[in-house]
Amino acid sequence: MAGSTSPVALGSDPGRRDHPSLRDVTLTELKRMRRGFTGWFVIIAPSVATIPLYLVSLFSPEARSGKTWQVFRDVSLEGWGILIPMTAALLAALTVRADTDAWRILLSYAVPRPRYFTAKFLALAAMTSASTAVLGVLLAGGAALNGALGENATQILQACLLPWLAGLGGTALALFVAVVWGLGPTISLGVFGMMSGMLISDKDWWWAVPFAWPMRVVLPLAGIGPNGVPLRADSPLRDRGVIPVAIALSFALLAAVWVAGSVHLKRKEI
Repeated sequence: MAGSTSPVALGSDPGRRDHPSLRDVTLTELKRMRRGFTGWFVIIAPSVATIPLYLVSLFSPEARSGKTWQVFRDVSLEGWGILIPMTAALLAALTVRADTDAWRILLSYAVPRPRYFTAKFLALAAMTSASTAVLGVLLAGGAALNGALGENATQILQACLLPWLAGLGGTALALFVAVVWGLGPTISLGVFGMMSGMLISDKDWWWAVPFAWPMRVVLPLAGIGPNGVPLRADSPLRDRGVIPVAIALSFALLAAVWVAGSVHLKRKEI
């Protein structure tokens, strides 16, 4: 894995090593993910999606009329909604690839194999939540610099948390593809996910494409279209009723992928 590949990482006590709890396996996965590129990536991704855009918003025509914050918010959330699937896919692909040799050892232990898949997903969810938290801090900083934090704090929280929840199903799907088919197909899936956010999230059939769900949630929360342009007051894309639908779909997909991933690991040959 992305650190020590020894099973002893799960604990020096033989009994704990042979029968680690889900908590132990998850913490071990998370510790490994925090090292190297993946640890930095969760900070770099939201930073790239916000800091340069804030500088751009300072010199936008709208900034002259005091709308720097609105421009910064709109373009940042548009970019993040598109990046969520790619971020999840890249993290899943890199961490699973780094774990290939270690899993050959770990799968030989008398540990329920679904525990490894579950722990890997929980660690990925924690990493993506950390990235979302960084995004929230940067958005809050941009709002504070423009004296708009107080009235926009709730919107910032919702615009970070709810798309993350809507993206958990896609994260699980990316993990499953990485475990079954490897790096290349997972990265391809991430690219498809980015395109889904841009091209499908505003369509009537957005619900059929999991990677469009995060961006579909962003649209009514930020009041923008997939191109970052503010929506008309009467636009159907402002309907927030899609948000619980997207989150429910995400959790349903997560459950289905967990079953599929667990079955795959049970049948996987060492």
